[in-house]
Amino acid sequence: MGKVRRFRLLLCWLVWPMCVSANVQLSQHDYLLLKPAFTAIDKGELKTAYQQLISVEKQLRGDYAKALLLSNLGQLELQWENYNKAITYLRQSLQLQALPENQQISLRRTLAQLYCVQAQWRACIREMKQWMQLQPEKISERDYLMLAQAYSERSQWRKVIAPITAAINRRPVAPQNWFQLKVMAYVQLKQWAKAIKTQRRLLGHYPAKADNWRYLVSLQLQGGQYKAALASQRIGYERGILSGAADYRLLAQMLLQAGIPFHAGKVLEKGLKTGLLDANEKTLRLLSHCWINAHEKKRAAAALVRLNTVSPSDKGLRQLASTQIQLQDWRSAQRTLKKLIHRTKSERPEVQLLLGIVNIQLKRFEEARQALSIAAKNKNQQPDAERWIHYLEQVQSS
Repeated sequence: MGKVRRFRLLLCWLVWPMCVSANVQLSQHDYLLLKPAFTAIDKGELKTAYQQLISVEKQLRGDYAKALLLSNLGQLELQWENYNKAITYLRQSLQLQALPENQQISLRRTLAQLYCVQAQWRACIREMKQWMQLQPEKISERDYLMLAQAYSERSQWRKVIAPITAAINRRPVAPQNWFQLKVMAYVQLKQWAKAIKTQRRLLGHYPAKADNWRYLVSLQLQGGQYKAALASQRIGYERGILSGAADYRLLAQMLLQAGIPFHAGKVLEKGLKTGLLDANEKTLRLLSHCWINAHEKKRAAAALVRLNTVSPSDKGLRQLASTQIQLQDWRSAQRTLKKLIHRTKSERPEVQLLLGIVNIQLKRFEEARQALSIAAKNKNQQPDAERWIHYLEQVQSS
């Protein structure tokens, strides 16, 4: 239930000593027994009143007097936050059915609230529903909220919807956690469209909180609304609300998946430039992937250089060399290919073939012949290697 509420002591029950209605009366005997407690309560001497009530409990004759005593013992225990004892007394008073109807009804509401405070959810639901049926015109948004919370604690998610909706609709702007309870109910029921609609309504009232945007995006992704999720993530980013490292990475990934790699790369570059994103393997690998897909070769090469500085790998070096060759940056490609060869003791014929081609472009013919000869020893690379060797011979003879 969250914070435990304090309930006020209902002193008005003790100021009608003789007759509340024609059908509810205190006998002279019972009145004289209860009068000292009434006087003590009037003076604010609650502990004295409590002891006096306990001392005369077994001497009372009428059900009304007994119910009055029990209800006030319950109210005193409630005042001192002894909730279990308060429940016992109030339940016994209610069971006598001797109090005036309005007091019986009010007592049932207090008892329902106490059951909720003590996490006795089944009893809370039972008493709250009975009270609501008796006094529908007095139901407040807090009563609806309490009933919804009780249902949620019992995982009765379908029954959460009606009371939490009623609670929300009774406020011009309901608290955020009321909306969150309704969203949770829809999520548990896998009713994604309704969960998204409710989360949007929440966001309309509380747009400055980043977690509200993040949860909307999460719900939209879960519900298969990928375009809407991207739009929400992008709006939150552009407004400066989704400003965390994870927000930048998610937006870049979503843009990339949506076929917008250039903008994905720009998002990552902004994060790196501002220091929000660390220039680590994860970020640089994603950045290079964005630029490669965007056919931004120079940017891709720069990202791959940074990636292979931070975390060199065969795949990363191959990608870098391939990009450098496409850019006709032969010297850089030569350095990259040599690094790739030196990573292992094997001859790596496919890399040797590329190195031979690059060396031809650099007019380093002997180095080219050596690399191509190694490549030609491999049956898979032999045809291409021999063609380049033949080309090399033509170049040298001209």
